[in-house]
Amino acid sequence: MKIERILVRGTNWIGDAVMTTPALQRLRASFPAAHISLLATPLTSGLFPGSPFIDEIIEYRRREEGVKAFFDAVKTVRSGRFDLALLFQNAFEAALIARLGGIRLRVGYAGQGRSLLLTHRLHRGPRHRHRHQINDYLDIVFEAERACSASTIFNPGSETPEASLTAGARDLKAAKDLLEKSGIIKDAGPLVALNTGATNSRAKCWPAENFAALADKLIEKFGARIVLIGGPGERRYAEQVEHSMQNKFVFNLAGKTSMSELIGLLEACDLLVSNDTGPAHIGAALGCPTLTIFGPTNEYETAPTGSRAEIMRAEGIECARCMHRDCPIDHRCMTRITPDELFLRAAGLLKGKPVNPEPRGAQTRRLHPGPNRGEGVINRYVQ
Repeated sequence: MKIERILVRGTNWIGDAVMTTPALQRLRASFPAAHISLLATPLTSGLFPGSPFIDEIIEYRRREEGVKAFFDAVKTVRSGRFDLALLFQNAFEAALIARLGGIRLRVGYAGQGRSLLLTHRLHRGPRHRHRHQINDYLDIVFEAERACSASTIFNPGSETPEASLTAGARDLKAAKDLLEKSGIIKDAGPLVALNTGATNSRAKCWPAENFAALADKLIEKFGARIVLIGGPGERRYAEQVEHSMQNKFVFNLAGKTSMSELIGLLEACDLLVSNDTGPAHIGAALGCPTLTIFGPTNEYETAPTGSRAEIMRAEGIECARCMHRDCPIDHRCMTRITPDELFLRAAGLLKGKPVNPEPRGAQTRRLHPGPNRGEGVINRYVQ
């Protein structure tokens, strides 16, 4: 079946959107001559202007414009005369837009009451537990290939591919201007970004006083320039860190960066230390040494991928990976990770050396030991 025009409904969260990049790469390889359009929200669309896998970005402003945006999207999709829709977003609305938009082949996961709106359905089962989310998006592409009898240039492997992003000239220029405007001197010392908040979960947040102690130690030992990042709703976390620091040589850019500036900034950084949020995925996908702190969320399913991406989790916490947004007890999964222990991991990344497994309480092991579970991601544990 000849496929000339493809619509991809992207995900709504930044981290999820970064995790779709291996699937987008696979899609482009499988349909090299097709025009691929990405329907995405303003929050995530800024990740893809320079993507070689996308020909067109269609902004979906549902949150900004309400129901009007839905009908506008249906009209745009119908006029686009798409042959195939891949629904990375799992919402009912995504399938309804594809169906009302007249797309003949519609591929996505069943659920959310949308099975009848799809022509090719995937189902989640036990095999999806502790399986990296990147593989879920790849499965949608594999199903589209089968539906269209597309010939592919490579076969699915047993390992989870790494997400990847490239900072374009516009991103680098935007970051350069931002650094200059903020008074951050180039090459004056390691540039370290701390992402201290989390948009949708207080339980994901390592304590502000711990981030402050880590920042002070990075300044003391490495002469680091500390940049605090995050979205507009996370600025209060960054302000708490700033106020708790002993060394006030810190630049608080939380809530002040565009997506282009953020990408360029993380490209320029020597290290990113982050809670489990979108910027951790951006940093890792850019190749920035990235250390992500996990507590209530499941690193097997959503850890940032990359050869320079590491995670840290407190060991022996029976309620870890609870997925609560607010901890109902004492937040032990995060508070038991000390600034000194995290500093050891950060120092290893800054020096470009493997993390030393010898310090008390630290363990290193493969995160996903089984096939098709993201081998190569390294887990860092502390007691």
